[in-house]
Amino acid sequence: MSNTKLIEIKDRLSANPGVVLEALAEKNGLSAAQVIECLPASMWKKRAGSDCVEVLQALPALGDVTVIVHTADGIFEFGGRFPEGEMGHGFYNLKNPGGLHGHLRVNRCQYIYLVERQFMGRDSASLLFTNQEGGIMFKVFAGRNADGALNPLQLAALRQLCGASL
Repeated sequence: MSNTKLIEIKDRLSANPGVVLEALAEKNGLSAAQVIECLPASMWKKRAGSDCVEVLQALPALGDVTVIVHTADGIFEFGGRFPEGEMGHGFYNLKNPGGLHGHLRVNRCQYIYLVERQFMGRDSASLLFTNQEGGIMFKVFAGRNADGALNPLQLAALRQLCGASL
């Protein structure tokens, strides 16, 4: 990717950060992680993927969040408490008898990004777990209060998890 193209994408995201990051990445032959890092620096922070288990273990305490898995063929959303889990057989196993459950290959997590930006006209805050290829494994979004504002306690917790003071 040429520097000119990266500057063009940075300018575009500066003017309109509320785009679907995966779509912009695909359209321009970039990874989602590269596109995240084209957002204005004030909108993102990153943490090493080697801290993935520590971050995952902190998520259940947040209460209701939205987890999104975005593939080329669909976008899956789960609203509720992020389940507790534990390591076993090379996976972080989400222990939940119903709702969200599964097995995560945490050793493939390269970075965890905290992204705070406007999306569809509203403030949003999320943790984006990216893999070694720069693709987004899954996203965890802060919940909202009854008035639609971001839950301030969750927002503070997400910031703390990434060492951010946005």
